[in-house]
Amino acid sequence: MESHPPLLRAQILAAFATIYLVWGSSYMAGRIGVHYLPALLMAGVRFGTAGLIMLVLARLSGDRIWLKGPERIQLPILAVLGFVIANGAGVWALQYVASNKSALLNATVPCWIVLLGTFGPKGHRPRWRTLLGLLLGFCGAALVLQPRAEVGSAELFPELMILLGCVAWAFSTMCLRRFELQLPIKTLIGWQMLLGGLGLALLGLAGGDAERWHWSWPGVVALSYLIIFASCLAHTAYAWLATRTTPAHLGTYSYVNPLVATTLGWLILGERLTPVQLLGMVVSLSGVLAINWPRSMQRQPKS
Repeated sequence: MESHPPLLRAQILAAFATIYLVWGSSYMAGRIGVHYLPALLMAGVRFGTAGLIMLVLARLSGDRIWLKGPERIQLPILAVLGFVIANGAGVWALQYVASNKSALLNATVPCWIVLLGTFGPKGHRPRWRTLLGLLLGFCGAALVLQPRAEVGSAELFPELMILLGCVAWAFSTMCLRRFELQLPIKTLIGWQMLLGGLGLALLGLAGGDAERWHWSWPGVVALSYLIIFASCLAHTAYAWLATRTTPAHLGTYSYVNPLVATTLGWLILGERLTPVQLLGMVVSLSGVLAINWPRSMQRQPKS
């Protein structure tokens, strides 16, 4: 059985708790935000601002912030996949899809991460318990979606866009693992968000978002939360975990996030929560436990 120092284990658990809770609540924040601010330009401002903050913090801490060599190609690739496509598709769809349903569709991310994670020199072949956990997570998500099976044609395209974003996010995660970038985390995340934010802002401006931008307190609060917590804090935790845990373990956030998002959507946004959905939450959480317990979450480096 793998072992690691208690301090590192505590850091891993804290990083998982961050992406579980913060990203789980970001669906509600995003849903509120797109009702007051145009979606793509809001996402561009969010990530562009967060990227600048991270690069300034990196500079103040003495980290290298300038890109060199292959980094000048690899960072734009990560930015396009993980932010322009993945987050852009997701935030655009939040205009038409409830926050809890958006979170549940994102439960397909672990399947794509595990599938992509089986290839290459760092590939991890999933064991039977990992496959069982993924199956439980998928079944739990299906139970939560079941009461909302009556989907109109107008909602189908936004849901497909969310799934496209899931595939792009999973692919960007695997690229992040395989590029082996020798960059400090704040610099890595800062450039991804800055470049991705610029791309999203350009798309928003091209679509006329500037004319639809009107400041309001709900929009400002939602945008601020997304910048500070969902972008700076949670993305840093995710990038740190991407090089210290397996793809299957890393992808379990997509099972817990729907639990958080659905609960907040019910309590704050008035989105429906049924007994079947509660059962689905339990099944999804069982999938997370099947993957993560009792094996270590740390990926041991090869000797």
